Parts: sequence; structure tokens; C-alpha cells
Amino acid sequence: MLIGEVSRRSGVSIRMLRHYDALGLVVPTGRTTGGYREYSAADIRRLFHVECLRTLGLSLTDAKRALDEPGFTPATLVAELIGHTRARIRAEEELLTRLLQVDASAPADWSDVLQVVSLLHALESDSGGHRQRAVLTQDESAPLPVGALVEALLAEDDPNVAGALQWALVRTDGHGLPGLESGLASPDVEVRRRAVTAIAAVPG
Repeated sequence: MLIGEVSRRSGVSIRMLRHYDALGLVVPTGRTTGGYREYSAADIRRLFHVECLRTLGLSLTDAKRALDEPGFTPATLVAELIGHTRARIRAEEELLTRLLQVDASAPADWSDVLQVVSLLHALESDSGGHRQRAVLTQDESAPLPVGALVEALLAEDDPNVAGALQWALVRTDGHGLPGLESGLASPDVEVRRRAVTAIAAVPG
């Protein structure tokens, strides 16, 4: 089978097939009289195995070792891939949370997006003073990520930062109330106290 047909049937581009050949990963065993690459059934099987290993996240180098080195056992590599995949999933979940927080603030333009992201980033700071300043210096016309502010307030043990967050939530015209009410059911007495205090501060 010639390279063009292999590409059409396998979905692997001709460029990638040539790359595999150059790496010694999938080398066509035959050549036509015109010098074109010709793949045997065994070559196609090996290509299928390479693509299967790649779906697990193996690099081309590791895929080659897995197929060519009898002593190359999967246990350690698969454990590493599991660790990398879990880390990547955590990072993706954190990104999704951040995107949902930005979306919930209903930004009107990219300036609003940048302000929200800056505030969210500041709320993760280890410095209470930095967290407090970030909340208090927000432009009053800027959108606020209400859910993130509620979450930060319920978890905040610095009374000065909690006061700033409470002030910010008052500006949201009661939109933070559902989240604050959920804090009333917390098994942590401090979380319940923060929730009650913040709810009491909402006008009306």
C-alpha cells in the first residue's frame, strides 16, 4: 500500500508518516520500482499500535521504546502519565472555574474582563493587605464576580479583608444572598458567623 492510501485510510497525514519513517518508528518495508514507499500489512499494524499508544499520551520516543524494547515495561511510564493527566485535569478545572467566574460577572468589554481577572488573582494572594486593597480599590462601575466574592468571604479569616469583601457584596444589590445563605448550612461555626454578618449588612 502506497503512502497516500495509507494516509487516507489511517487518517495520519503524509507529513506525519514521513516523520515516523525518519524516526524509525514506522518504516515501510518495501519500495515500488519507481522508488515510492510501500507499506506491508505488518507496517499498517505497527502504525495502528503507534496511534493507539499516542492516544494514551505517550511521546513518539516512548511509543518506539514500547514497541521495540522488550525490557521497557509500562508500569512506571503509565503511572507518570496518570500523574501528568491528573495535573492537567486540575489545571483545566481551575481554568473552567475562572472562566465561569468571569462569565458570571457579565463583562461588557475586555477592560471589564481584565479587572475581574485581576481581582480574582488578587483574592488568591497570601497577603491579607493585598487582598483587602484589591477589593477596596475596585472601580465602582466595574462588574464584580459575585460568586467568587461570596466564596472568598466565607473562607476569609482576616477580619479586615472580610469587611472589605462584605462591603463589595453590599454593592451587588443582594445578588450575593443565595451564596451567603448556603453558608448558613456550613458545619463550621466561623463560616456561619461570616454568612450571618454579611447577610445582615445587605440593605433591606
